[in-house]
Amino acid sequence: MRVNFKDYYKILGVEKTADEEEIKKTFRKLAKQWHPDKNQGNKQAEEKFKEISEAYEVLSDSEKRRKFDDFFNISQNQNKYTYKSTSTFTEEANEPEFSDFFKQFFKKKTKARNSFLKGADLRGKITISLQEAYNGSIRIISTSDEKIRIKIKPGIASDQIIKIEGKGKPTQYGGAPGDLFIRILIQPDLLYIRNGNDLIKKEIIDIYTAILGGEISVQTLKGNIKVKIPPNYKYKRKLRIKDYGMPFYENPLKFGDLYIDLTYDLPQNLSPEEKALLLRLKDLRNNKA
Repeated sequence: MRVNFKDYYKILGVEKTADEEEIKKTFRKLAKQWHPDKNQGNKQAEEKFKEISEAYEVLSDSEKRRKFDDFFNISQNQNKYTYKSTSTFTEEANEPEFSDFFKQFFKKKTKARNSFLKGADLRGKITISLQEAYNGSIRIISTSDEKIRIKIKPGIASDQIIKIEGKGKPTQYGGAPGDLFIRILIQPDLLYIRNGNDLIKKEIIDIYTAILGGEISVQTLKGNIKVKIPPNYKYKRKLRIKDYGMPFYENPLKFGDLYIDLTYDLPQNLSPEEKALLLRLKDLRNNKA
């Protein structure tokens, strides 16, 4: 069999003296330029990508490169570079399609090892509630190839990215499949404002409790709790409830704090008797002064 010689140095655009780092750097640049995922439907780009991948497969492997260099040196004085071989080649599924020259010169082909040959990444988003972000959640998403179970850990932040390796698009060039990136969005909550791992919640108390003190029931993400209000509570002062905030993403046994933002509910539509009592209280305060 007679096939045309391929000059792998020329294909990558490097000198024969190029070191491993230069070859790798050049290949990365070309791979980004000609990758089929960036040139969909472009047959010429697909063939170019195969060609530079083949060249890199040889020149990045010291043993293959030495063998190629020996043949290259012997062939330099010929007008037409050809190579004769009687070897056979068996196709192996899911590996890159190398040229006849590569197949015959190296007997068999090997799997591409470079990360640039991996499949394209997939990206998506999932919207969850604040309660789900607090407890953690499980979601099932569907890609074109399969259904994937997504585990969302407690304490996740809005816009945080979850990476699932190997669940992106497969590739026909012998590399690993791409990765799946899921962006988590947390719906605004009607009761809580999140500040990092802390939560802020508004509560309304009557003026009597603000003056005399007392106890109120507060709904939290952990459940209802009783909160003591000190006498003579100062307006808009926040009460800190330790460990009732969001769990830490990297340590779900640790929690932020809950801050209760209290405001007064002034009594409306006072009865004559109530007004009389308030006037009496006013007089008592004035006489005391």
